[in-house]
This record gives sequence, structure tokens and C-alpha cells, in this order.
Amino acid sequence: MNGALRMLDKIKGGLFGVAIGDALGGTTEFMSQEEINAEYGTLTEIVGGGYWNLQPGDITDDTEMTIAVVKGLMANSNNPIDEIGKQFLRWEQTNPKDIGITIRRVFQNYHGDWFQAAEHTHRQLNGKSAGNGSLMRCLPIALAYSDVEKMKEITTLQSNMTHYDELAAEACVIYNSIAGRVLGGEALKSAILTEIKGTRYEGLYEVEPDCLPDGFVVHTFKWVLYWLLTCDTFEEVVVGAANKGHDSDTVAAIAGGLKGLEVGCSNLPVRYKAALLCRKELEAYGNILRLIRDKDTRAIKKELDRTFVDLVGKAKKLKDMVERDAYKNGSGESLLSDMKDDIYLCRLSFDDDDLQYDKKLLTWRQVENRYIRSKRLFDLGAPKIIIHHEVNWLLTMITHMVERHKGNDPQFTLDQLEELANAD
Repeated sequence: MNGALRMLDKIKGGLFGVAIGDALGGTTEFMSQEEINAEYGTLTEIVGGGYWNLQPGDITDDTEMTIAVVKGLMANSNNPIDEIGKQFLRWEQTNPKDIGITIRRVFQNYHGDWFQAAEHTHRQLNGKSAGNGSLMRCLPIALAYSDVEKMKEITTLQSNMTHYDELAAEACVIYNSIAGRVLGGEALKSAILTEIKGTRYEGLYEVEPDCLPDGFVVHTFKWVLYWLLTCDTFEEVVVGAANKGHDSDTVAAIAGGLKGLEVGCSNLPVRYKAALLCRKELEAYGNILRLIRDKDTRAIKKELDRTFVDLVGKAKKLKDMVERDAYKNGSGESLLSDMKDDIYLCRLSFDDDDLQYDKKLLTWRQVENRYIRSKRLFDLGAPKIIIHHEVNWLLTMITHMVERHKGNDPQFTLDQLEELANAD
């Protein structure tokens, strides 16, 4: 696996690790260890249910707010705080079933300034705003920046948006500093021991922490470190956290993010990845984060018109290669791989404030699906007639996406509509 693919695998591993821990631990949230043992024995599968009556594979606020941070980074990676705030508000408007106490109060106090709302909330809660809600969502910032100082700056700001207490930001910075080391190739346990040295978290983790894995960020992070330092496999980490109960979804999500980052998405348990209802979304965000890492998305957006044109040109060239039987020497697969980056960069063009956003996003997802299908057919060495048909569809959907980008409303032909209906 080359460097770019290894980085992508780690980034996806981090995102999937958060979501798997969240989905697994969501079942046992607010339960005690004794209650979990009585009802499940040892919970090892993503089954849903629990306090929130989750569907199997459902996620909670841990992953949802993590995705909101990703979207904010996509909008303006150079200065993402305002955009992250917009995504938080959009998420809150979906009426999510699970919102932490501190964050819920911040939403109530928000009147245009996140930091004022966080400070006001801190006073209302009698100085107790050191919840784990900013720690659970901060990993994408480590995935987006290799510059340590920039990463620490944005990590601190995104925590201060909702959690005024410095304990929350401190944990986020340590956590993302560990993540940065792992992305750079350092072993997870080594990275942890380096970053907690000289902090309140330095200590022996051979025995369980002398606190509950509750919503207090210091307690949460101690339990996260315990699972990461005493377990060898990803499954041991998230299963251990999920079966301890209390704020189990958050502890498992935070720990799962770092362990997933270390092992990579390709080495996560297949059954866990397949169970996630948001797996396609996470795949897309992983690809996008890899492309925008250390880049200014505002500059990327200025070049998107050219990116759309290039993508159409590549799709037409691919179709021509297939028609001429000139794709079997590996050139077809190479060209298709070149198209992948353009497809994911085009995703940056869709603004949530656009009234046509849902249609544009649907068309983009159709492009992504057609790309994945085409890539699979090339990899399998499918007959030319099948590859040609799929590449035609890929070109059609890319053309539709370009039209959406221009503000038009592209339509399918009657034959295409009939084929789509039969496919359903």
C-alpha cells in the first residue's frame, strides 16, 4: 500500500472507528455494567435498541457531530469555526434524539456568538461545562491538518465553541496530538505515552480508573486511555468500552477513533463496517478529507469549474477507450483512478444553503455509485459490453452533475427512466 492509500486507510479507519464505537456503545448507554451483563452477557454485536431505541447500525450525536465538523472543514478548511457552527445548527434543526446537556444548553443560549453562548452556559451550569461533547467530535481536525500548531489552534477553538471549561479543550488537544503522531506512523501506545507525559493523564493504566466512565471529560478520557493501553485489537477496545456502560457510546467512539486510525479501515472487523447505516457517507468523507488535508478548500473551490470540465473530458476519453478496445492494458483502470479525485473534489461545490442542495447531492451520490460500479467491473475483468454500458451511465451521471452545478435541471431519457425503474 503506497503512502497516499495508507493515509486514506488511516483517515477512513478513524472515521469508521468513531462510528462503530458509537453504534456499539449506543445500545448500552446509561446502563450499569451489571445491567448490561444481565441483559446481554457480553455485547459484541451492533444490535441497536437501548435507551434511544436505535436501529441496528444507527449512530448518535458522537458521530453526527463528528460529521458536522467534517462538513465545516470542507466548507473552509483555512478558518472553519464559523462553518462548523453552521453545521451544528443544521444538525440541531434535525431534532436529534441524543444531545448532551452542555451542548443542548449552548444551543439555547446561542445568539450569534458561540463563545459567548459557551461562557453563559458555563455560568448557568455553576462552572460545570467540562463535558466530553467536544472531545467526541474533534478527530477530523487531526485528519485535516499535519501542521501541529494549526491543528492545536483549531482543536481548541472547536472545543471552546460549546465547552468553556479548559479541561475540555485540554483533552481534545492531547487526543488530536496523539492522532497526529499515529497518522505520521507512530504506534498508538507510544504516541499516547508521549502526549500524556507531564499532564493530568499521566499514570498507570494497568488497572481500571477509579471513576465512572461518565460524561465528565477527565473521566471519559481516562477510560479511553485505559482501553487503548490495555487492549491489543480494535474489537477489544470498543467491546470493552461498550460493556462498561454509563456514557458507553462516547467512550467507545473516542477510543474507537484512535484505534481505527492506527489499524486502518481495511483492518476493521468487516461485520462492524457493514452494519453501519452511514457507511457510504463515511467512505465519501474519508476520501474528501484525504484530498483536502493541508489544503485551503476556498482555493480548491475557485478551480472547481475546471475540475468539472476535466472530469467530463476524462469520462468521454474513458468511453472512447472502451469503444476502441484500448482499455485492457491497464490504461482504462489508470484513467478511472484519476477520475476519483475529481469526483470527490466536486463534492465541495454543493453548498448546504443552496435550495437545490438535496438534488445536487443526490446526483453526486449517483456519480459516486456509478464510479464504484465501473471500478469494480474493471477490476473483475468484466466483458466489454458490460463495462461499456456502465461507463455510458457514468458519463451520463457526470454530465447531469455538471448541469446541476450550472443551476440546470437535467432529465433522463425515456429509455434511461425505464432502465432505472427496472433496476429498482
